[in-house]
Amino acid sequence: MHAPGLQLRATQGAALSQQMQQGLKMLQMSALELEQAITQALSTNPLLESDDALEGADEGEAIDARTSEEEGSDEQIDPERELSWSTTGNNHSGERSADDPVLLAPAPHSLRDHLLGQVNVSALGERDLALARVLVEALDEDGYLRDSLEEIAELVEPGSRTLVRELDVVLSFVQSLDPAGVGARSVSECLLLQLRAKPRGTPGLSLAMRIVESHLDLLAAHDTIRITRTLGCSERDFAQANELIRSLAPRPAATFGSDEPQHVVPDVTVRKVRGRWVAFPNSSASPRLRINRLYADAVRRDRGWSSTPMGSQLTEARWLLRSIEQRAETILKVASAIVATQQGFFEHGDVAIRPLHLRDIAAEVGVHESTVSRVTSGKYMATPRGLIEFKHFFGSRLVSDDGYRISPRAIQTLIRDIVESEDPKQPLSDIRITRQLEQRGASVARRTVTKYRDAIGIPPVEARRMIAMAQQRT
Repeated sequence: MHAPGLQLRATQGAALSQQMQQGLKMLQMSALELEQAITQALSTNPLLESDDALEGADEGEAIDARTSEEEGSDEQIDPERELSWSTTGNNHSGERSADDPVLLAPAPHSLRDHLLGQVNVSALGERDLALARVLVEALDEDGYLRDSLEEIAELVEPGSRTLVRELDVVLSFVQSLDPAGVGARSVSECLLLQLRAKPRGTPGLSLAMRIVESHLDLLAAHDTIRITRTLGCSERDFAQANELIRSLAPRPAATFGSDEPQHVVPDVTVRKVRGRWVAFPNSSASPRLRINRLYADAVRRDRGWSSTPMGSQLTEARWLLRSIEQRAETILKVASAIVATQQGFFEHGDVAIRPLHLRDIAAEVGVHESTVSRVTSGKYMATPRGLIEFKHFFGSRLVSDDGYRISPRAIQTLIRDIVESEDPKQPLSDIRITRQLEQRGASVARRTVTKYRDAIGIPPVEARRMIAMAQQRT
């Protein structure tokens, strides 16, 4: 029997300082979240003040750290040597006050927050918990999982042979969360998940599940006769099942503030300069903040000021300005790399979008993939094609006949163009769509065409034929 004792063990690990954690947190914030954080900092740190309040003041009151260093300061960390204390932009047009009530209004409870709240209190293991969070983050604004598990696995662990099976198991858990229907990959699956959540004995439940699972196209075409004949049910039973189906929500996230106006401030703008598209910082998204000179001078007059409460607030103010500066620089670098890669998109739209992975941009900018992930979360660029989220450009890759990499979004755009140009009386099957894609240089499997067609909301060929017939009768 071993006697109890103490043992010393040396291990290596990386610990993030409070300042580094602050920088990473700010990097992940959207422009509106950053402005709210700045407003909070202004209310708690007397060393900070908004440039808006000092407009027209003497330029000398903006302290430039490179020219205001004091010899003999007993502060060990002096970030002033690396950036100016002022974060004032050069262009003040279109700026918004930090006291704008729209910017300070709390965000509505989102589907993401609702689902993560359930995930975080679940009994999942550490790895399954992480994968569940990944799947929740991958859901679109309607609560659907538009990306395939293969695509998500490639983003999380490139080359993994087992991750798809793990994700499939975890997806079953995500689909069991409230609201029912979340995590579905098609309208049919969404409705089935909601029906399965209904109590047994619900009138019309069994027939409704059969209709949704195999005959949703006929239901969309209002072909009651064919449904009742195929399933061998009476019109009364069908009416009961149809009423149950119509009570379901094809958009599980509809009750989570999707109808609320979302105020988005673009972090960069994209313009064409000398034949090329270029990203520029949006001055309206950069908070105008500086350190109060009078307070700072008063604090530094005391010996040992860095260890005083006011000295700590001065240090925090400096690090805050540094984090804001680095955030703006990193966002612009990432945006510039994306825009440089996506010249074809800005000229021709989604059909010319090039597939990107986080590691592509990380290698281009010289940062870690996790940094690019933080930058692309909740960041937008204002372009002639509308307001576009950075994440819009990232996805898996397909290869065309000539070896050129194409993105799923480009395939979806081609499928939409093909269907829109088809003869409504003779709609194209997925196999014929596949052949037309091959003629355009995009070789994809028929099941891939089916998946992408469902993802962009195009009904199957039979449903399109029935819809066309119904339109002719009317």
